[in-house]
Amino acid sequence: MRIVIFVVTLMFPLSVVGAQLEHPIKVSWFESSKTISKVNTPRKVVIQNIIYSVSVSAVVKERKKYYVVYYCSSEKVNQNGEIVGLYAGEIDVVSIFQTKSVEIGCGFKHVLELSLANKSIKSDA
Repeated sequence: MRIVIFVVTLMFPLSVVGAQLEHPIKVSWFESSKTISKVNTPRKVVIQNIIYSVSVSAVVKERKKYYVVYYCSSEKVNQNGEIVGLYAGEIDVVSIFQTKSVEIGCGFKHVLELSLANKSIKSDA
């Protein structure tokens, strides 16, 4: 698995911005969601007084598994709109399947879910 991760980051330079992702990623929280369909183009998610910024650098399919290279950061603001807290994540890689989403932490105790946007998640029930 480590070989695939390193190959993913080498094959897709992080400087490419705005290119279309072959496999768009859906970011979900509570009852809402947004789709990331462009490389390194951050999507903003606001939960209470926290602004999350999620971007995807690459999505690579290997057999039935998809490897997602992403970056997430967040800012906590007060009622005046002033920043009172920051979270800067690292570039990370998660593996997801067509049938399941994966949870990611982006600071401040909220969890976001990543899944394939162009594939429906089937329940395991």
